[in-house]
Amino acid sequence: MKKLFVLVGVIGAFSVLTACKKDYVCSCEGTVLGIPFSGVDTTYSDMTKKDAESECNKGDASFGSDYVDCELK
Repeated sequence: MKKLFVLVGVIGAFSVLTACKKDYVCSCEGTVLGIPFSGVDTTYSDMTKKDAESECNKGDASFGSDYVDCELK
């Protein structure tokens, strides 16, 4: 019985750790030199949502009236 609890605990811990990481798609849109664009996608593989959001937000920028805004899909 004790071995069963250990086995269930190990399987549970493994599933929790692996379930948190997955692929996320970051989509950017904005304007450059007054020309609008959208649908520029980047895929982040095997990351937590928090890490993928952090990487995606690094693409945000603003310069004059032009901007780039990136969000996770």
